[in-house]
Amino acid sequence: MAKIKKIFTITVLMLLNNSIYAESNLDRVLVSPGQRSVTIFDSLSSVEVITADDIQSLGYSTVDEILSHSSSINIGSNGGHGQTKSIFMRGTESNHTKVLVNGVELNPGTLGVPSIQHISVEMLDRIEISKGSMSTLYGKSTIGGVINIITKKDIGSNEGKIYIGTGRDETNKVGFQKSFSLNNHNLSINFMNTETDGYKAQVASTKNHGYENKNIDISYNFSTGKNIFDFNFYQSDGNVEYDSFGSNLNQDHKDAHLRLAWNRKYDTSGSKLVFIQKQNKINQNSSGATDYTHTENYQINFEKNYYDLNGTNTILGAMYTGEALYELSYGTKFNKSNTIIEYYAQSEYYTGNTLLNIGSRYINHSLYGGFLTSNLNAGYNLSNKSKIIAGIGKSFRSPDGTDLYGYGGNPNLEPEESISREISFKYKINNASGLIFTLFNNNITNLIESDGSIMQNINRAKIEGLEFSIYNSYNKFNYSFDYSYIKSKDLTNNVDLSRRPSNKLVSRINYNHDLNNTFSLSTISETSSDNSIYDTHQLGGYTRFNATFLRKVSNYSFQFKLNNIFDKKYRKVHNYNSEGRSYSASISRSF
Repeated sequence: MAKIKKIFTITVLMLLNNSIYAESNLDRVLVSPGQRSVTIFDSLSSVEVITADDIQSLGYSTVDEILSHSSSINIGSNGGHGQTKSIFMRGTESNHTKVLVNGVELNPGTLGVPSIQHISVEMLDRIEISKGSMSTLYGKSTIGGVINIITKKDIGSNEGKIYIGTGRDETNKVGFQKSFSLNNHNLSINFMNTETDGYKAQVASTKNHGYENKNIDISYNFSTGKNIFDFNFYQSDGNVEYDSFGSNLNQDHKDAHLRLAWNRKYDTSGSKLVFIQKQNKINQNSSGATDYTHTENYQINFEKNYYDLNGTNTILGAMYTGEALYELSYGTKFNKSNTIIEYYAQSEYYTGNTLLNIGSRYINHSLYGGFLTSNLNAGYNLSNKSKIIAGIGKSFRSPDGTDLYGYGGNPNLEPEESISREISFKYKINNASGLIFTLFNNNITNLIESDGSIMQNINRAKIEGLEFSIYNSYNKFNYSFDYSYIKSKDLTNNVDLSRRPSNKLVSRINYNHDLNNTFSLSTISETSSDNSIYDTHQLGGYTRFNATFLRKVSNYSFQFKLNNIFDKKYRKVHNYNSEGRSYSASISRSF
């Protein structure tokens, strides 16, 4: 008890001894589609926001590196640049978190694991992480939460930017961004090319595993009267070498989407019509044999939003999705398709110091029938600086192509369902300091896991934990500390779920010498965890240190980063190496 009191006292003193040098995460505004514009402090969901300034000042080089600096997320990887990254948010599976790029779901129905490794961070404007069930607005596969990745749309009227970077393992990057504006017309183009010789990903590897990737993102919008028209095209093309099952493999990966949207706004209401077409293609060559997995998907979404100046906001929507999966795996071909029809409604009510959010979504899946999901969140302002928030949500996920037809696939699987609960306390002293404390649990039925040979539905699984975050600034220093404790249990077999460390601590410290010179230090610590159901090796805990120096001179930005400063040897997956000490340097110029 004395230790807890001491920690609490130190925390309060840290928060009180602050300046207003920097914006706190608590004051950042959410811009995800379908949600009203609110700050993190006012949001009824547990959220994090990573901005382009964060990405630059902390020197993040990949999306998985960004996400790994959230204490709520654990990233698994079979080593090497460009290889598949698993996302375990709050102890849930990778396919329990929906990843969006500009509001479009990434890699649906194919692998179940979103291909975040092929997204260039230099193109990003921000990343919003919403934790816990988000089924009402985002539909199925949101048992763990939602990650919305938003690319840069406007870097300045008729302005541009070029980027050149280099690093260890013969890593080279080159790219550009350009914006055009004329009257009510706006166009932005982003392009990035990455090449690297890589490193020996597998412990027994005799060669480095190279990687190449190209990203292009084009956005266009124009407005006339109360109508706004949006166009977005995104495509990533990645080629990666890696080892698996004792063979050298080469994998070509392509994600692409086209999004067309019409928005019409009135004084107290608005309408939105969205059409999305997307595809995912994976072609894999191994020892003369070729496997492939292709997914085609199109979607139509209509949404009506009603505003009430007295404190009510209601969203009504309907969505139609068509999916087709084409797969050749170990000589066996599959050709499957399905349709999904969804209806949803959500309302927010303001009464004094209380905010209530209630919503529901009906999902009719052509293969699995109908499911009703829902969310209920409530917040109460204890004062203008503190509030308490509670929520409960029901979610579901249908089996993806890998679950059904991949290695160890089982076509007789049933959908997963979950009920999650959480309660949070938020405290903000000013725009530069505050804290968040959250308790959560998630009960999942029919959880899909492999028994080592075939995918099966586990009867029950339970995940519970806590999260604690501190944000503050003092003079020229900005710092944050994030801690999470997660206990994830397969109740049917009475074992821990694999690849989920119980404890994780993330810290970030920025020293802003002036507006043009910034030094940043970040650390990540994780305790040990079991590798996977396929083997029972215990993965050791680790602490990793990273440092970044950023200097801005006129129209130029210079960045130097040192990753894993002390060359810590650790593994996220048994028999696969993690990268040792590495460096990167870049220069960009605005014009």
